[in-house]
Amino acid sequence: MSKPVNSIDDPFFIVYDSRSGSTFLANLLVKFAGAAIPPESNFITGLLSKYPKHTIDHSFDLEKAIEVVYEDSKFRDWNLSQSEIEHYIQKNFPIEVRDFVLQICTLYRNKYYPNSQAFGLKKGVYLDRHKEMKMMFPSSRFIGILRDGRAVFNSKKHSIYSVTGQAFETNARSAAEEWCRIYGLLRKVDQKYPNEVVTIRYEDMIREPGGIVSTLCNFLHIPQLSECSEKQQSYAIPARYGDLHLNVNKEPLVERATAWRKSLSDEEVYVFESCAYRQLLAAGYPVVNTRMRLRSNQIIEKCRSFLSLG
Repeated sequence: MSKPVNSIDDPFFIVYDSRSGSTFLANLLVKFAGAAIPPESNFITGLLSKYPKHTIDHSFDLEKAIEVVYEDSKFRDWNLSQSEIEHYIQKNFPIEVRDFVLQICTLYRNKYYPNSQAFGLKKGVYLDRHKEMKMMFPSSRFIGILRDGRAVFNSKKHSIYSVTGQAFETNARSAAEEWCRIYGLLRKVDQKYPNEVVTIRYEDMIREPGGIVSTLCNFLHIPQLSECSEKQQSYAIPARYGDLHLNVNKEPLVERATAWRKSLSDEEVYVFESCAYRQLLAAGYPVVNTRMRLRSNQIIEKCRSFLSLG
């Protein structure tokens, strides 16, 4: 089936562990690469899980598909009404689910970023579902973000998750295991799609944001906008996130890259490194504790309260 008229091309995906700078990167790409990137949403994975067919064959199917889309509370952050979607979708049945998704994304693009050069979606879950995303969008690309896992944990520990009203993570071991899992997936996707994946480091992004934008514009095959471009817009952050992304439009605080050294306890650093020692070194992040120290029974006993949590 041919692509609907005026539809966006296959999107790019920004994938990461939480608190790795994805919102900062999204804002950079919207402002200086002319990208359209909506707020995070799970509606695509919701469709894959809850809509059992590959095509929308008639109006009843379309109603069901739209219903599934709106079951994702985060999709409401796109500020698209159900009636807007119903009127916009080209009802040339059958409609492939892929084209249904692209038309929703196109509607968002046309409404909020009409001059955009590319369309991206940011959500960590797209890393877990990378095979399905590539099947649905064969020309899609992935932008991975890698940040020092100890800094990720430090940020999670001191940031409130809007869904639960609690810190993202307070357990060093759980944080390390998740960071290692994400790191492993980033490497796996990079090896599987070597020409369609790029991984950037958070530390490089906050030190040289212009260089990162240039790299990603080349990767996405789009021109970079000047800082005074009339087309410049900003990434839309839903109000319900409160102060979680308060600094996104400010100059990056380079010192935050190593703030974990003063903020995390020695025990937390030890526990994190004992779980992620090999991955931290492989990713180029020096460790505080030596391998011998990490194997010390005396220190393990001292940290047992941390190691036994969650």
